[in-house]
Amino acid sequence: MVTVAASQWVVRDDSLEGNARERVSVHDDWADFVTRNLGRRKIRTEREPGFQIGARVHLVDDFMVARFKTVAGRARLDRELDDIRADGRDAYVVYLSLEGEHELTQIHRSVRCQAHSMTMITQAEPVSQIKYGDNDTVYFFMPRSFIDQRFIGGENLCARTVSTLDGAERLACETLKTLQRESSSMSDEEFRTAARLTGELLLLAFGGAGKIAPDASSVRAANLVRAKRTIRARLADADLKLVDIAAECGLSLRYLHDLFRDDGRTASEYIRSERLLRARHILENLPALPVTDVSMSCGFSSPSQFATAFRRAFGISPRDAKQRH
Repeated sequence: MVTVAASQWVVRDDSLEGNARERVSVHDDWADFVTRNLGRRKIRTEREPGFQIGARVHLVDDFMVARFKTVAGRARLDRELDDIRADGRDAYVVYLSLEGEHELTQIHRSVRCQAHSMTMITQAEPVSQIKYGDNDTVYFFMPRSFIDQRFIGGENLCARTVSTLDGAERLACETLKTLQRESSSMSDEEFRTAARLTGELLLLAFGGAGKIAPDASSVRAANLVRAKRTIRARLADADLKLVDIAAECGLSLRYLHDLFRDDGRTASEYIRSERLLRARHILENLPALPVTDVSMSCGFSSPSQFATAFRRAFGISPRDAKQRH
């Protein structure tokens, strides 16, 4: 890994094939590299004196391992709905912190990822990352298809930390570090096989690698996950209709209602809850936004309707939520 001072960085790019596998490039704007390799993000940062960053990436098919090391690099990176729609990337990403600390927020959960721990997010859902100063982080990308074949409800694994000090978690951590370190000397086939094995160990560490049995309950669970994901992507639409959600997921409207009823609440209750939770997250993290704009961005038809629902759900007004932050 190599670094340069000030606002430039040097990238060792291991994603190329054959003799061109090792190439050094200099970038004036490190956001470009993040966008091309990790997915579109809005980066908010004040570069500190002596800012340095080094990066190494290895990509084969849809598996990728990357390592970023920054000095004096406090920043906030947000992947929002427009970014998700723009690049269409849909992978799960494991964060393994070797040094420093990140705070990650996704699907209404916030966690701190620091040394001796790792966490996972999905690129298909909005995510906020706050990076505190110097850090050294390994990222591992797995395609959604790989997760879905092995685990129902991969989103339930996201924004949760696991310790890497012992057991299966330590084995997965050490395997991922070795994969990142040795990837540049591997052939594509070797990397492909090693990446899949690493992914299996990571799933074991994050919640069990039990394979999905092709029974009715598994199919229903997978359909419910897909319906919830579709709803969360369209919360800003005040005219969102359940019949449209059902059609987009390839389900009948009655079947969609049954899925949510078996989950403990109606589809309409789920939509309202997700809208309110998203609104509260925005109010607490972006207090400069007017309450009216927040209500519209979360799909409420009027500010008064939003204020009433918010107070009923949380016991405080939207303005109180802003002031608490």
